[in-house]
Amino acid sequence: MTSSFTSFPPPAPAATETDDRHWLLRAYGPLWQQRTWAATLHLLINLALGIAFFTAAVTMLSVSAGLLVTLVGIPLLVATVAMGRAIGAIERARVLALFGERLSAFPRPVAEGGFFKRSGRLIADGAGWRGLLYSVIALPWGILTFTLTVVVWSVSIGMATFPVTQFFVPETTDNGPYRFSEDYVLHGWGRFGYGAGVFVVGLLLLMAAPRIIRGIARADISIIRTMLSPSPESLLTQRVEELTVSRDASVEGAGVELRRIERDLHDGAQQRLVGLAMDLGMARERLARGEDPERAVELVGRAHDEAKLAISELRDLVRGIHPQVLTDRGLDAALSALAARSPVPVEIDVQLDRRPPASIEAAAYFVVAESLANIAKHSHADRASVRVGSRQQTIQIEIYDDGIGGAIEHPGGGLSGLRDRITAVEGRLRVSSPPGGPTLLVVELPCAS
Repeated sequence: MTSSFTSFPPPAPAATETDDRHWLLRAYGPLWQQRTWAATLHLLINLALGIAFFTAAVTMLSVSAGLLVTLVGIPLLVATVAMGRAIGAIERARVLALFGERLSAFPRPVAEGGFFKRSGRLIADGAGWRGLLYSVIALPWGILTFTLTVVVWSVSIGMATFPVTQFFVPETTDNGPYRFSEDYVLHGWGRFGYGAGVFVVGLLLLMAAPRIIRGIARADISIIRTMLSPSPESLLTQRVEELTVSRDASVEGAGVELRRIERDLHDGAQQRLVGLAMDLGMARERLARGEDPERAVELVGRAHDEAKLAISELRDLVRGIHPQVLTDRGLDAALSALAARSPVPVEIDVQLDRRPPASIEAAAYFVVAESLANIAKHSHADRASVRVGSRQQTIQIEIYDDGIGGAIEHPGGGLSGLRDRITAVEGRLRVSSPPGGPTLLVVELPCAS
């Protein structure tokens, strides 16, 4: 006899009070979350900023375009494009403050050269024009988002609180919410049913309102990200280009440094060591033959002097590769040693809150060393100064001299070598050297650890 049993799934557990609370939290939880009200504030601010951005952009563009026939229009247009970049910075800061999302900024254009060349680069700044375009659409978009936000919240809150707000409305009210026409007015239980229906719809709208507001805010952030922040692909491309330039500059700088060391060894210490060996060889032969011991002593003495000079030149060469004082005592002491050896009086001011990485510290030292050497050779300056300070995540170096100015960057020159050394560590160099002087070099080196 065969018995068969059919298994049935166990009965579902009855819904508990905890499950009901979880459902309520899922339904109405976003209503109490900070992000919902941050999105609401963000969308309400859109209208005020849209009016301000639109007015400023249209006014500046109109005035600068009208004055382009004169030289006044060029700096005005530069200021207008810079204002577009500032608008982008304001919007990115607003997104960061309200939502904690950090949007990248576009890289700044290189502002070097003469007035027209520098102005042309600043006017062609794509980030500035993106900001101006955003200002034009900010006003209609701000009106739309402000209106939607006010309507969504006022309707949902008004309907959800309808039974409470209308509890004390007398039936004789001429223009109350229960009068639908001149001949049709709700009374008694009709009012109760109508109020209950409005209340239920209001609760449903309160459930949906946070999600609607967040959706509008996400669309707004997407517009800001698209128009006022570079895409991840463009950032990656830019980073690859920067690393390529840095690598090429590093390789070029290493080659130049190697050739300098070879030249210094060949022209300095190597020649002295060759002469020293020859003098010692002749002295040994004279002493071996017993001829002219005084001449042999003279040759040994000259070899001794050459050995001391060779040691001194090798010490200077090693200092040029990497000075020991920089490793032992840091940038301040190393730059003070450079100033002590400079034929031009140099004032050193180093204000660093922490010691930078070794590679950046070495780059800063050699930038100052080469700059002071150029000042001593070419500037005819009476005095110079070097100021080093921290600025956010960079070290800023300002090298000033009161010489004749006119420093021009050309391939193989001193400024070109400086730029290669700075670019190798992803730094920036700005030069101001009008004819007649003075000359100011501003160097920014990254020091994020």
